[in-house]
Amino acid sequence: MHEVSIAMGMIDELTRIARENNARKVITVKLKIGKMSGIVIDSLQFAFDAAKLEYPLLNSTAIFIEEVPLIYECNNCKNTFKTDDIYFPSCPGCKSYNLKILSGEELHIENLEVEV
Repeated sequence: MHEVSIAMGMIDELTRIARENNARKVITVKLKIGKMSGIVIDSLQFAFDAAKLEYPLLNSTAIFIEEVPLIYECNNCKNTFKTDDIYFPSCPGCKSYNLKILSGEELHIENLEVEV
């Protein structure tokens, strides 16, 4: 369950940002997580909610997660398409497997709200 280590890394980063901005607490944090990132969103939510209780800056932080869809571009016909198929997708236009991932692998903090 690597979601615990991801949650701890997030906590470190949120604490750093809060301290740099002289915040009294972090109110909300919004994450963007790609569908193909390999992260189980419910597990990350659970890990964050459990770990944040040990950090006064974060103990009441609400986390919001947006799942980013998997979007490919075909290198042959330049068609861009969204799919839920993470295993061997093909272009719906030309049926090629020569694809480039445009989104769906990311994991980042989109924004956060702090109280100063």
